[in-house]
Amino acid sequence: MPVLSLTQVRPAAAAALAPAVDTDPPVLQDLVDAVDPPALMLEWNDPWLTAQTVAGGPGMFQATLNVICFAGRVEPGPNIATLETMVGHVLTRLQADANPWAMQPSQAPRRFDIGGIPLLAVRLSFQIPVSVNGGP
Repeated sequence: MPVLSLTQVRPAAAAALAPAVDTDPPVLQDLVDAVDPPALMLEWNDPWLTAQTVAGGPGMFQATLNVICFAGRVEPGPNIATLETMVGHVLTRLQADANPWAMQPSQAPRRFDIGGIPLLAVRLSFQIPVSVNGGP
């Protein structure tokens, strides 16, 4: 499989995670100021780009992308179980994708404030080889 360009990473992740059935969460490919959980949101992580240490030539890097799983408001109820199900969904879908999404250390569930609303979420990190010089 050809290496993705940097501009292809978020669309490729969104396609791999796109809802296949009505119960699958929607995927927000861009950062937003409001979320209607359950939902997945893509964001770049730090370090965003690192030089690739394996063969690949100039312009080859590793990019780190986060998938944030928003389960619902921070309140008593089934949101932790919803979050655990969402994590399984993301891992299963990205492992089945043709692109090499390498899982990185990820954060435990925590509170995220989006649009002033406290939401229960988890940030999953994935690394993928990319080209940044317009090639392949």
